[in-house]
Amino acid sequence: MRALVLALLTANLLYGLWAVLRPISPPAELTVEPRFRESLVLLDEIQRPLLVIEERPERCMALGPFVSEPDARAFAEALLLDRPWRLDVEEQALPPLYRVYVPSPDAGAEGRTVLALVRDAIVRAGLDIDSYLVVGGDLDNAVSLGLFADQDNARNVHEQISGLGIGVEMQTDLRTRNLYSIVIAGDKDSDFIQETAVALQAFEAGAGITEKLCEMIALPD
Repeated sequence: MRALVLALLTANLLYGLWAVLRPISPPAELTVEPRFRESLVLLDEIQRPLLVIEERPERCMALGPFVSEPDARAFAEALLLDRPWRLDVEEQALPPLYRVYVPSPDAGAEGRTVLALVRDAIVRAGLDIDSYLVVGGDLDNAVSLGLFADQDNARNVHEQISGLGIGVEMQTDLRTRNLYSIVIAGDKDSDFIQETAVALQAFEAGAGITEKLCEMIALPD
């Protein structure tokens, strides 16, 4: 009996020692189905061309220009009937003008007196230069010697009057004007476009039809 117990204990000890010292096998590899695997593909690895969808912006038509707002509105109301439209205003720079003048005299001296002195000096010098008294505005009570489109002509008058010993100045007058156009949605009706172009030419010389992006001149909803 004692021999049997010793044999069982010895067997248990040997099994425990084997369990501790045996090599541990690596865990089984987790496999993923091909349809769930992720992949990275570069654009230059794609053989077929990419499809690019480009949406063209809507186009509008501008009728004009008109030199006055009432003319533009009268044309739209007469010919466009129920067609939606809006008024577009653009500021246009005009060539400058050059003004030569004798400044307004100090308090106590009248502009008419200065005008008479300037005219007398011009006559005695044998010059042909017009002069008049300015009434109102920034140059009120000054003596104007002309408003010139040509800067060289203005300089000649300035030099001639300055040579008479008269204090004279020259200034540049910057000018702009507003041009008006009627903006409507683009229309593929060639008859409408032709009829409108003819009506424009008859109504306003130099007017025509131009195409613009609707985003730039958005029509009201």
